[in-house]
Amino acid sequence: MNRDAAMPDRHPAMAVLPAWRAAVMMGLVGVGLVAIMVQAWRLQVENAGFLREQGAQRYLRHLPLPAMRGAVLDRNGVPLAISVPVKAVWVDPQLFNHQVTRWPQLAQALELPLPTLERRARGGGAEFAFIARQLPPERAAAVMGLHIPGVYTLTESRRYYPLGAVAAPLLGFTNVDGRGIEGVELAYNQWLRGTPGKETGLQDNRGQALSVVQMGPPAEQGRPLLLSIDRNIQYFAYTALAAAVQQFKAQSGSAVVMNVHTGEVLALVSYPSFNPNNRQDYEPGLYGNRAVADTYEPGSVMKPFTIAAALDDGSIDPNSTFDVNTNCFRVANYCIQDDVRHGVLNLAQVLKYSSNIGAAQISLRTPPADLYHMLRTVGFGQVSGAGLPGEAPGTVPAWQGWSIARRAAMAYGYGISVTPLQLAAAYGAIANDGVYVQPSLQRVNDGTQVQGSRVMPVQVARDLQGWLAGVISRGGTGFLAAIPGYTVAGKTGTSSMADGKGGFYKNRVNTTFVGFAPADHPQLVMAVVVRDPTQGWRFGGVVAAPVFRVTMSAALRLMNVAPDMPAAQWNAQMAKRMTTAQERLWAEGAGDAAQ
Repeated sequence: MNRDAAMPDRHPAMAVLPAWRAAVMMGLVGVGLVAIMVQAWRLQVENAGFLREQGAQRYLRHLPLPAMRGAVLDRNGVPLAISVPVKAVWVDPQLFNHQVTRWPQLAQALELPLPTLERRARGGGAEFAFIARQLPPERAAAVMGLHIPGVYTLTESRRYYPLGAVAAPLLGFTNVDGRGIEGVELAYNQWLRGTPGKETGLQDNRGQALSVVQMGPPAEQGRPLLLSIDRNIQYFAYTALAAAVQQFKAQSGSAVVMNVHTGEVLALVSYPSFNPNNRQDYEPGLYGNRAVADTYEPGSVMKPFTIAAALDDGSIDPNSTFDVNTNCFRVANYCIQDDVRHGVLNLAQVLKYSSNIGAAQISLRTPPADLYHMLRTVGFGQVSGAGLPGEAPGTVPAWQGWSIARRAAMAYGYGISVTPLQLAAAYGAIANDGVYVQPSLQRVNDGTQVQGSRVMPVQVARDLQGWLAGVISRGGTGFLAAIPGYTVAGKTGTSSMADGKGGFYKNRVNTTFVGFAPADHPQLVMAVVVRDPTQGWRFGGVVAAPVFRVTMSAALRLMNVAPDMPAAQWNAQMAKRMTTAQERLWAEGAGDAAQ
């Protein structure tokens, strides 16, 4: 048998591979497996934290949970400032920057210039950038209806002030982040603002929210703040003051109403004011809280404290009289004059007729240290403690530097600067039988005893109460402050405005009235200042006193203070009180534009 013929031919594919080739193949596979294992080690062990963080950046978002700011309430629980829900539109720049072609569409929906939108989108952080804030919910819904990847909304709050301009300088306002900027909002910011929270949310590759995966600390809402302010008294004070400023074409005005016994501030107003719900035209220099921030030389409203200091230290007694029958009472190189020449006046008449000469004579009899002490103890030259930002302390120069001319001038309100709030608190001490109570914006619970400090003897305070009631009588300068059915005590002031150069303007004045009612058992005190009236009568008794009458009349009713004089008796006494000139002014309703 042929051996070669018996063996079939081998196919080329069936040829046996060399052994070294198999070894190479196995080695390559082994190296690949090792590389895969090394890479897996690096990914799952060495770089696990980094990769998880990178993944979270793409699919997780840490979102703030805003805290609702606490409401500001008046003494009866009526809101003066509240927060309402609004929406903010924000973007994830990593997604939103790939939607440039749709930016004009979003800008149109938000009513934003396109450059503004571009600046905000590129000016935020890597994950979060605000585009628009404090939007009405319906507009935010329209934006989300565009379905632009990387665009989201967030619920936040916007501050709303129901009284508008009536309480704006007092309350102040908040910025877009809900932080107090002025007034009560700034003074009590920590109390009102609350603490924001945080949550972590999961989103898909298009940036759409899927679920909340982790709640951080929850938002803690701000606490409500109950003020001593009565919104109705605030309204009456503001409208009366605004009417007087407009009627007499004055520069500005301010007023304070305060409870004599508790120090609670029931109204604190300034005019002109602004709309805190729309602050496009807001200018701090024009619309500040003048009742606490503006100081001025008050004029004759300081005379009761000159008399109180002299009575307290025995320099004069209640029966002292003063010869003012001169056209010029010369002190150093100055000539002190009265508007009308009088003869011999007692203390009641010095106040009733507002005699500068009489007040100067009293001051010159009084040791300057004693007058200085009286002015300081009733609150002048220092902040009141009410806690409002921007409050000015005023000035009471150290008595050691007083010249004889300054001693005389300070007796009738020059050489000293005060605020309307200080005036109200100081007169409150007279009305409170000589006990000074610090002004407060916080409501005092009924029956709570408020601690004060005695600043003058009881008898001195009561004598002053009676003499100040005479200012509202026949021939007195404050007759336009009279309130039907109530006895009233108070004092007028008309002072020349400082020109900033060490002198005074000839034809520019500040007009003031400070008073309390009922005079026989005082409950409320009010200070009114109208600055630089330019039309009509420019006296405190004509410009400022009617603001007191309109406001105090409403306040007494609102605080349930009963009339202390029957209407028939009041009318009869009022007819006897007024001179012919006063009757004419009363009939003409001078200063009554507020009514």
